[in-house]
Amino acid sequence: MQDRLIQALISCIIIVMIVPVIGLLINLVEKSLTKSLVKMVGVKLTLFIMNYLTFIGTVHHELSHAIYGFVTGAKITKIELFKPHDGALGQVQIVPRGNAVLRSFQLCMSAIAPTVQGLITECLIIKTFPTQSEITWLKVIIIYVAISIFIHMTMSVQDIKSALKGLPICFLTIFIICFTFNINILNFIINYGGQIWQDL
Repeated sequence: MQDRLIQALISCIIIVMIVPVIGLLINLVEKSLTKSLVKMVGVKLTLFIMNYLTFIGTVHHELSHAIYGFVTGAKITKIELFKPHDGALGQVQIVPRGNAVLRSFQLCMSAIAPTVQGLITECLIIKTFPTQSEITWLKVIIIYVAISIFIHMTMSVQDIKSALKGLPICFLTIFIICFTFNINILNFIINYGGQIWQDL
């Protein structure tokens, strides 16, 4: 029983922490890329590239918020997939519904959606990436889409605040699920990571 409790706790901590850690790493890469572009092409062109040329990433970001909010039961009151204004490129407003557990879950899931769905989308892109050299134009389009999504996978300050509001109850819910179904995320990561390393 004690081992199972510890295993559930470790799995829960990994699940809760992995998204912010990945989001932070992506944010660092995005900032480094922005600084490099500023040095090469200047501030104005960098802002155009990061904010407008990669608009597909913004659309993906906002759609992720909306879809995860809708699927978890929240009410979507406003969607702007790409409308730059007041320092934002788009926005989605949701109203959590249901009991405290559901509202917390909706807030947390809709907040982390761009990072989570971004990872899923990028994995699908990598898995389906064409290897034939004769379709170079398709590769260019896919790489452009992948980079655009990656740049906008970060979580905004408002996203982080919303995620934190729902974190306590979400943490407890995930812990109960991990304990009930005897989920061992650490073991899964070790085994799956090892398999990926062998494939490489």
